[in-house]
Amino acid sequence: MKNSILITILFCSLFSVAQTSIRVINLDVKMGEAPDVARLFAEYHDVERKSGAAVLQSVNYLKGATHRILFAGDPANWGEKVKKTDAEWEAYTGKLRRHFNGVHRSMVLTNLRWRDNNREKNKASKHWEVIVANPEQFLAAYDKFIKAIEDVMGDRGATVTSIDMGGMGGTHSTSLKGRDLNDLVLLERAIQKTKAFQDFIKERGEVKLVQSYFTNNIHLFNRH
Repeated sequence: MKNSILITILFCSLFSVAQTSIRVINLDVKMGEAPDVARLFAEYHDVERKSGAAVLQSVNYLKGATHRILFAGDPANWGEKVKKTDAEWEAYTGKLRRHFNGVHRSMVLTNLRWRDNNREKNKASKHWEVIVANPEQFLAAYDKFIKAIEDVMGDRGATVTSIDMGGMGGTHSTSLKGRDLNDLVLLERAIQKTKAFQDFIKERGEVKLVQSYFTNNIHLFNRH
């Protein structure tokens, strides 16, 4: 029963951003070498972008991954404003690879729902990879649900994405953003007490949990 409740904490907003593509690369960074990865990432990606963002996160509770890199943006307007040369890219990735044990379970996502948030405060995220039997039914229930809990959510963000390639067998991924893990735990408990939460369980259709995990933003570069 508890697992069923946790599966249903899948947050989104009423705003569709389906044009946004997200490419996720899960990394297993060598012990003690995370600061080197963060430094190299910042040196290369702290530039103006045509759209979206480049993000480096630490990862917990996901087997084989200690960190991950995300690139998000409009596929028709992708990448840096000043394009890097192939030689610059190869030099950068070559330096990065020295600090990895491996790269695991990467994926490509499309953003379906986005609830904006205070990004300076909310650097932590809990993620759920799920199998949704009826996406249209799920999203309709989800929109109603998130609208009803606006006061509980406050300035925290949330997303719903479809998984287009890769992943661990799920059809969708959802996330809730907060200050830290403790903040997310307390928020889940508050939401579970609402009538909107119980209605969502009844109306969303069949949903199966594949994996839940936690991330924390180390760098987020989205200058345009």
